[in-house]
Amino acid sequence: VYIRQHYKLSHKHRPQHRECHCLNGGTCITYRFFSQIKRCLCPEGYGGLHCEIDTDSVCYSGNGENYRGMAADPGCLYWDLPSVIRWGDYHTDLKNALQLGLGKHNYCRNPNGRSRPWCYTKRGYFIQETPCSTTEKCERTCGQRSFSKYFKIVGGSQAEVETQPWIAGIFQNIMGTDQFLCGGSLIDPCWVLTAAHCFYDPTKKQPNKSAYKVFLGKSVLNTTDKHEQVFMVDEIISHPDFTDYTGGNDNDIALIRIRTASGQCAVESNYVRTVCLPEKNLNLYDNTWCEIAGYGKQKSYDIYYAQRLMSATVNLISQDDCKTKYYDSTRVTDNMVCAGDPEWETDACK
Repeated sequence: VYIRQHYKLSHKHRPQHRECHCLNGGTCITYRFFSQIKRCLCPEGYGGLHCEIDTDSVCYSGNGENYRGMAADPGCLYWDLPSVIRWGDYHTDLKNALQLGLGKHNYCRNPNGRSRPWCYTKRGYFIQETPCSTTEKCERTCGQRSFSKYFKIVGGSQAEVETQPWIAGIFQNIMGTDQFLCGGSLIDPCWVLTAAHCFYDPTKKQPNKSAYKVFLGKSVLNTTDKHEQVFMVDEIISHPDFTDYTGGNDNDIALIRIRTASGQCAVESNYVRTVCLPEKNLNLYDNTWCEIAGYGKQKSYDIYYAQRLMSATVNLISQDDCKTKYYDSTRVTDNMVCAGDPEWETDACK
């Protein structure tokens, strides 16, 4: 409490993120009489010297490479023990130890991509890798959400992120300011599906991935939410045959691999979940109702994006009608889905 109060009252002790290497929103603070001593003040849900430990995590996803919880079996050795540093391949003296989740603790980790998290245990005078039995694999299910109240507005409905927990907001840093660029969908804890045109620049072969951030669990664009998760972009893969030559943005699909500064992917909650992908040969009939969501412009001539997450329903339109009544065969190709509101009052508009 003393440190929190002192930090708020004293202008001499402002955050110094680079000096402490605080992760996950941690704040670097100093003591009043010992200005050379610095430590991380961690937000709720995180702990450790650098706020690298997820204190709320109760299970791991996949093979647990991104697990940063506090599970440890009896006999697990600390990652900074001299014997571990001497005999082990993974320990706190590694340059990327923090990114691998290794620190002054004995919690189960998977820095080398084994089938599940593990730790070092003693075997005579030596040490060995031992799979952890206290950590459990998350029983994740895609497409599940907790519903909240909708507020009807023209052309759609405002939606709380709990109703669309897979929606991602992609931001681009422009002249030092993070500005909303595109929406996307979380299809895996580490991957977001979005549109290729978001990153298309005919003057560059590859987009600058360091210029982008991805937000999950965000209901309002211009407000920080305590439930949101923020990620760096680790990789951008656009469809190799994407083209906007006809103005129709053919093959307009891209994948973004996301991670936090500590190497974590998305953590499932009521506000962040994956969406289900359709089966390969799924057939959808004309007039099927589909749900759309995002932060798009509400009218084609709007200058600004909607600040709140929006959702609406549209109907699938046959390819023939789409090509003859609304667009043309040049802009609409067979690998596209055509959808719209029967009265053209609601739509997905960028």
